[in-house]
Amino acid sequence: MRHGKAPILVAALLLTLLSQTALGLKVVTYNILNFPGTTGSAREDDFIKVCDELEADIIVVQEMLSQTGTDQFLDDILNYTVPGTYAAGPFVNGYDTDNALFYRTATVDYISHQEISTALRNISEYVLRPVGYSSSDAELTIYSLHLKAGSTSTDQTKRLAEATILRNHMNNHDPDAHFMVAGDLNIRGSSESAYQKFVGSEANNNGRVKDPINRPGYWHDSYTFRDIHTQSPRTTQFGGGATGGMDDRFDQVLISYPLDDGDGLSYVSGSHVAYGNDGGHLNQAINYGTNYAVGSVIADALHEASDHIPVYADFQVPAKLDCASSLAFGEVIIGAVSEQILSVGNSAVSPADDLDYSFSAPSGFEAPAGGFSEPSGGSSGHSISMNTSSAGAQAGDLTVSSNDVDLPAASVALSGTVLNHAAPSLAAADILLVNTLDFGTHHAGDFDQMGISIHNFEYDSLQALLEIYDAEIVGGGGVFSIVGGFSAQEVGSTPADYRLVFDDASAPTGVVYEAVLTFSTRDLPGIVGGVMQDDLTIHLSACPLSGTSVPSGPTCFALAPGRPNPFTDATVLQLSLPTATKTRVLVFDISGRLVRTLVSEILTAGDHAVPWDGRDDHDELVASGIYLIRADAGEWRQSRKTVLLR
Repeated sequence: MRHGKAPILVAALLLTLLSQTALGLKVVTYNILNFPGTTGSAREDDFIKVCDELEADIIVVQEMLSQTGTDQFLDDILNYTVPGTYAAGPFVNGYDTDNALFYRTATVDYISHQEISTALRNISEYVLRPVGYSSSDAELTIYSLHLKAGSTSTDQTKRLAEATILRNHMNNHDPDAHFMVAGDLNIRGSSESAYQKFVGSEANNNGRVKDPINRPGYWHDSYTFRDIHTQSPRTTQFGGGATGGMDDRFDQVLISYPLDDGDGLSYVSGSHVAYGNDGGHLNQAINYGTNYAVGSVIADALHEASDHIPVYADFQVPAKLDCASSLAFGEVIIGAVSEQILSVGNSAVSPADDLDYSFSAPSGFEAPAGGFSEPSGGSSGHSISMNTSSAGAQAGDLTVSSNDVDLPAASVALSGTVLNHAAPSLAAADILLVNTLDFGTHHAGDFDQMGISIHNFEYDSLQALLEIYDAEIVGGGGVFSIVGGFSAQEVGSTPADYRLVFDDASAPTGVVYEAVLTFSTRDLPGIVGGVMQDDLTIHLSACPLSGTSVPSGPTCFALAPGRPNPFTDATVLQLSLPTATKTRVLVFDISGRLVRTLVSEILTAGDHAVPWDGRDDHDELVASGIYLIRADAGEWRQSRKTVLLR
């Protein structure tokens, strides 16, 4: 029967508890004094107050009387404030009072249960595991027990017999197993043989446990141990149970050695607490005067609920690796720095073990050397790099080795492609950066459009796309233009084509029109390591005629670009003269120094081939570089740039 439960208060508690996140695992052992018995309903409110404050993940109780009592404790106490929070393990009704298990379903998975028989009461084995884990290394085995009461030698002998049965059973564990003994041991001091059976060293120590608070001595009625006593919170008799005030350490949590090594599932040092004991109530009721541990409300509830107070301990959960399953480097230009950040985190909820990890990179990739550590909730970024020394597809699995019990070796798929630079060219068969486009000599109306193709030389799947991103025509007085205007293009295996037109309608006749068309190119933007590529230069020329007759020779002075250009052995320029005239053709280096005089004489009207073999006036080979070839005829002058490659 509940008393004084205001709906508003219940709603407020519900909102508060829903907003809280469980941290690690809190394990509680609690002797609940013959529950339900005749006073179970009357004690419900007190148990609710205590259990709501404890916020346990796992609760093992002793002196449970029946399945009905188990259901009542689950539904009317643990799940009263927030329905559905807890579930119960299987209950076995033995020939005396029994154990029961309750666990918070949001944080704990139930695995198995078995009963261990003794001459007195059964010992219950429960195997559980934190939610989110699957490995047996994350399993926790709890032995809930209630040893024989009494202080006579016969009582001690019976306790030893019970302890021996359990120790022999626990010796079957693997050496690294995580387990604990939790319950009402009814032991008055650490020298008692039953206690030593649990904690003592034997031939087989797989089942050995330790006292996490390490407070050996005679605990009963001792001022020295007043802060760890668990019975009795009462000094007056009511509803059964023991009296006498706080003077015995009967309720204990003992843990296996692997459960106290700080790795994975492990005891949180200093978290063992006799709940409600402030160390100031030796031989007094726990609610006498001021209780500095829990306050008056909880102290009263502990006093009314049972003749024992609960004991709890916190346990960190194993580390949990959190990292991406793949890392894509995309396309990267050869020689560029290619790095991606891999974030590695520990997603385990605090308190949790630190995540210890290291990397092993596949061929073609590099990862930081050494070991790293992340606390629960922490994460760090690590630079993973791809080798870009040669073009090709790179792929492999990066191994992240860690102490994650579920995933000790995680694979991160790495992939990327290293590309060669784009290679702009005005020719398909070779790299040609400079060319000539001569519209010829025609009457107005007879000039045709001319085409230009721009190639990405020797393009394949391991080469960056070429972007033609700008074009500019300098010179010519605006008579040359790109048909439809310039538009950027991306070039792979198919060349980009542009059409050019000469505006002969507005061009005076008898004049050679020249201009330079420059296309600006680059590796396709967005590719790591992409750079600006060479400009492509086209020298444009056209000569409109007057009248309607077609002349037999040149009508305009003109010097056509050398072919080939660039050249290695020799290049030939075409010189067009409409009349015989004194003509000079001179070669200058980039500094303006005269290198070679190719022509210095009167030439007849017509077309003349002017070769240059890359030598100076002393017949010595000149160095590779850019050279300017200039033609002078009367007042007419024109220059062409050529590139010599040795």
